[in-house]
Amino acid sequence: MIKTITITGVLLAAVVFNANAQDTDRINRLEKEVREINLRLSKLESLLSKTSKANEHVTPGEGWKSVMNWRKLTTDMDYSDVQKTLGEPHRVDGGRSAYWYYQNGGYVTFMDGKVYQWREPRQ
Repeated sequence: MIKTITITGVLLAAVVFNANAQDTDRINRLEKEVREINLRLSKLESLLSKTSKANEHVTPGEGWKSVMNWRKLTTDMDYSDVQKTLGEPHRVDGGRSAYWYYQNGGYVTFMDGKVYQWREPRQ
């Protein structure tokens, strides 16, 4: 009986030790992955910061030159909101559906006076 209890205890200890070792390995892998993700995020934030600083100096009325201004567009904007954000378009095709084209290849599509969709200029 004591021999059975001893063997059971040793087996139980081995199982617990093995499970603990697996958990430790898993935690170490996850911590490494989090460090790598944080590093990647820092690099991306740095690039984003450089991009937005490069686009900050835009002459009034020429907001269409800044990608950051294109990213301010929303579907609830009307003509005047877009004009304030991007400036005057280079060309307009109108009607119930209106299309505003800008010199840098970007455009805004309006449906019933509200922004329906847009395409940012290619950089």
